[in-house]
Amino acid sequence: MTDDKNAISDEDKWNLLTRRERLGEILLKHGKITLKQLGELMQEQEKSGKHIGELILLKGIMTREEILEALNWQNRSDLVSLESVIELKEKHKE
Repeated sequence: MTDDKNAISDEDKWNLLTRRERLGEILLKHGKITLKQLGELMQEQEKSGKHIGELILLKGIMTREEILEALNWQNRSDLVSLESVIELKEKHKE
């Protein structure tokens, strides 16, 4: 039996399943930036309105090629998430 206070609504579950993984999260997960760097980049992003990838390039943290590779990881991650959601939806219909 689950505790109602800790229960996740169906809408929250859906949002978690379909949420696009952010570039900073991907870079952190792959060890390309540190948590401290991500925090600093996010603060600078709030002030400047620039994208994380652009800030990383401006600061010389990564090369353009490395950023493009990370964006490719992001797109593949999105595709896997989409395929998983479609599979779940199909199973739910049965």
